[in-house]
Amino acid sequence: MARPHIEFIQSQAVPWRDDLWSGRFDGAQVKILSEDDETGAASTMVRYPAGWSRPSAEHLSTDEELLVLGGDLEINGVEYGELCYAHIPAGHTRHSATSRNGAMALTFVSGEPETSAGEGPDDDAERLVEKVDVLGTKLDTSLRELGVDVDEGDGMLDGFRKFSRIICREDPHTHDQTWVLSAPPLWRNDVIEIHPVVEEMYLITGDLTGDTGLMKPGAYFWRPPGMPHGPFGSKTGNLLFFRTQGGPLSTDFQPGEHLFSWDAKLNPVLPPELAEYSPKVEPEAAYY
Repeated sequence: MARPHIEFIQSQAVPWRDDLWSGRFDGAQVKILSEDDETGAASTMVRYPAGWSRPSAEHLSTDEELLVLGGDLEINGVEYGELCYAHIPAGHTRHSATSRNGAMALTFVSGEPETSAGEGPDDDAERLVEKVDVLGTKLDTSLRELGVDVDEGDGMLDGFRKFSRIICREDPHTHDQTWVLSAPPLWRNDVIEIHPVVEEMYLITGDLTGDTGLMKPGAYFWRPPGMPHGPFGSKTGNLLFFRTQGGPLSTDFQPGEHLFSWDAKLNPVLPPELAEYSPKVEPEAAYY
């Protein structure tokens, strides 16, 4: 997988582009958070202007996964407001797509998206997640499916007991997962985590302090499999959006080599092409 380790950038620093993708994304601006230079798969933010519209039937060559951060978006008559999620598989017909007031959406594509006019094959319907309204969904406080053993007797994982989550999607074929995680104020842990799959995160609200420094809303990381990380904590609590690639999340927890510190030094891990977006100063209050 030709995508570099990014831990972390503040998305506010990444520039908008209006020349990236045509067709489905005509008229919208895109910023690239991470990208696979072999497949064209990318994790992005898309900004739709007020009055944006795609009124004719069309379909994409790639999967599109999205979480609306603000504004309004409509696809096939389904309304997506703040923190509404969808996964639309390649070839799924879109009869219409509009935004009355403009929208900001985290958007993930499985390759470089090409738009074709007319009806799509719609041959992957079992992978469609039409809509998950995160704000209207009851939080689940069981973390076993995320690899957290809350029955650990030595107290090492006590910090995870107050977490809650909403599973947005688990792919029926690959078992890749997408979820929203909520952590309470003054949460902290003194453990190192290792996952056998890619873990990707966008910080929606709150703060997160880890071994690479303090993350604020808009922070983003892409972590390859097998990469040790942690410990972590949050002063204010937070809401985080996660994805895996390579299967469901499982976690090998190890005692921290050093105790958690609220004053962790800023030390992001970035490839050379993203060095200029290193989070060197406090980000703006809004995540877009």
